[in-house]
Amino acid sequence: MANLMDYLDWRGDLTLAVSPFNEVDALILAELSFVDFDGIVPPPEIGRGLPLCEAAEAFFARHGGHDVDMGVLVPNQIPELLRRTAASPRFRDMKLNGFVDHLDTVKAEQFAALVAECGDGTVYLSFRGTDDTLAGWKEDFYLSCMREVPAQKMAVAYTEAMAHQYPRIKLRLGGHSKGGNLAVWAGVFCPTAVQRRIAAVWSNDGPGFHDDILSQPRHIRLAERIHTIVPKSSVVGMLLEHEEAYQVVRSTQIGLMQHDGFSWQVRGERFEHLP
Repeated sequence: MANLMDYLDWRGDLTLAVSPFNEVDALILAELSFVDFDGIVPPPEIGRGLPLCEAAEAFFARHGGHDVDMGVLVPNQIPELLRRTAASPRFRDMKLNGFVDHLDTVKAEQFAALVAECGDGTVYLSFRGTDDTLAGWKEDFYLSCMREVPAQKMAVAYTEAMAHQYPRIKLRLGGHSKGGNLAVWAGVFCPTAVQRRIAAVWSNDGPGFHDDILSQPRHIRLAERIHTIVPKSSVVGMLLEHEEAYQVVRSTQIGLMQHDGFSWQVRGERFEHLP
């Protein structure tokens, strides 16, 4: 059995020039959006990107080299994931930029994202999923009854801003859980000129959308570039509607715990897919 950590140990020495960007890379970068890079990675349109290895060094130095508690719901393997990507030739030189972390407990708004300059002529926009904040969970509930939640609106604005900051460069969007929903929403509702530059969107066990969204021409134009990945016993990823095809992957957990991306099994350069 192999997971994200094993993938980094076994294939982390292969640069993107040797082995192109894949679905496992997309989940790894999605998980890194949960790291608090505030004061380390520049915010949008402020400064140049910081190499991932340097961002990781600054992050761990800020915590005195001690273990970092990610909370109850966010996987505690994420700091170790950061440590291994920082030591990996595949990821360590990727530049991180555009970090935002917005939280408004009164308005129930929670949004965070960052950009990774992949080094292969693309940038990856990583949208954070739900964290341990009550505001984030309240916003999740609003997904089922609101036309557009604040985080979705922010994701569109963020994508447009990053497209402006990185002109004429192909974009990849992705996230885990709510982050996957935000990635798809941003890809669908960003300006048409930006949407044309999107190479792929990854929704890793992210909730879907209402029927009226799926039937819009904007969604139809992007649907073939959306990659939806869910574990066998997906719960979160099966919420609402998905028009695009989805891939089922093997998890070592059971039931709702399969939502944990670190339990998804990896074989070579892809997840272990199931019928």
